[in-house]
Amino acid sequence: MCRSTKIQFFSQAVFQRATINDFGEDNVSRIVAHFNSPAEIVSEGHLPDFDAIVNHFRQRIDPFTRRGSGYILERVRQLGVCFGWKLRSHAAVDKNKMAVVNVQNNDDDYCFVWSVLAHLHPARDHSYHIQNYTRYASELNLDGLTFPLPIKDIPRFERQNPVIAIHCMAVDSKGNSFSILYLSPHVH
Repeated sequence: MCRSTKIQFFSQAVFQRATINDFGEDNVSRIVAHFNSPAEIVSEGHLPDFDAIVNHFRQRIDPFTRRGSGYILERVRQLGVCFGWKLRSHAAVDKNKMAVVNVQNNDDDYCFVWSVLAHLHPARDHSYHIQNYTRYASELNLDGLTFPLPIKDIPRFERQNPVIAIHCMAVDSKGNSFSILYLSPHVH
């Protein structure tokens, strides 16, 4: 499996402007705009350039607020990141290293399990080695689940492991865009 991945940040922003309705009363008009950063390859040795990502979003927001439309940024409703791989894979985010971990498991179909455990138990070194996570496998309730885990069974996994919320995303065949295959209703 690959040790690098593509990421793309996305946001949903709400813009507002003062208007006057048909009765001459003050009103507020709102629109929602969606912005995406360019997709980029990241790995343990190549982290995203967060300053460049912020500047990219600023450049996309400026036309809404500076071309005489009267709109101003009210709030950012959503800010997120999509991960994508060309190979079928699962990954965990290592918050300590600010990196994506793709556990190498060439001998089994439990990549989903290893990625969940990699998130729950971040390794100090060689976070992509499966040996860092095998001792924790019994922590997860996998009763009745088959692997590789079909997307339709993620809600069942979450019910059996109620302290875990899963998001599943995929990249298109050309690597240009991402789609959300499953978004946990329990994430917050």
